[in-house]
Amino acid sequence: MNRQHSILIACAAIIAFSAGLVFSNMKSTLDESDLSVNTLYYKQPRIIEPFSLIDEAGNNFTNQHLKGKWSLLFLGYLSCPDVCPTTMMKLTSALPELIKAQPNTQVLLLSVDPKRDTSSNIKKYTEYFHDDIIGLRAEHKELYPFVRNLGLMYSIPPQEVLENYYVDHSGTVVLLNPNAEIHAMFKPEVLKGKIPSINPQVLVADFIKITSL
Repeated sequence: MNRQHSILIACAAIIAFSAGLVFSNMKSTLDESDLSVNTLYYKQPRIIEPFSLIDEAGNNFTNQHLKGKWSLLFLGYLSCPDVCPTTMMKLTSALPELIKAQPNTQVLLLSVDPKRDTSSNIKKYTEYFHDDIIGLRAEHKELYPFVRNLGLMYSIPPQEVLENYYVDHSGTVVLLNPNAEIHAMFKPEVLKGKIPSINPQVLVADFIKITSL
C-alpha cells in the first residue's frame, strides 16, 4: 500500500468518525418539531426551589421525594366537576405505558383547595382512580410559592363567597426529571364542545421521546 493510498484511507476514516459524532449529537437532542404542539420541552431544565408539602398519609413530601424518579404532577381539587376527574382518568389510562417506558415513574395530584381537601379525603380520591397515584396538599403559604415556581396558577374566590365554590387552576401536567427539575409541560387540548384536558396518547408518545434521551 503506497503512502498516498494510506492518507486517503485515513482521511475517509476521520470523515466517517466526524459524521458519526454529528449524527450522535443529533439523536441526543430534541427539536420542537419532534413533539406535539401541546408539549413544552425545556432543553435546559428549570430548578425547583426547596418546598415542603404533605402527602396523603400525612408525611412531609419534599424535593428529595422527586429524586431518582420521573414525576408527572398536576393541580386539582376534590370538588372539581370536570377537568380534574377527566385528567385523573386519562392519566390512569396512560400509567401502564408510562411505567413500561420508565419504571421509576410516579403521578402526583396536588390539591389547590386546602380549606376543603384533607389528606385522608385526598387518599380516598386518588385510590378511587389508581393506587399508585400520590395525593399531595399544603396550606397556601407553602402551596402558592411552589405552584408559582412550577409556572402554574390557581385562584380561589374571596372569603365572602367561600361556600360551594370553584377553584380556577392550570390544567397543565408538569414533567419533573429524576434530578427534581422541571423538564417539560404537557398542556391540555382545547377542542370545541369538550373539556380541556391532556391527550393521553400524545402525552405517552412525547414522554417516551423525552425520557429516552
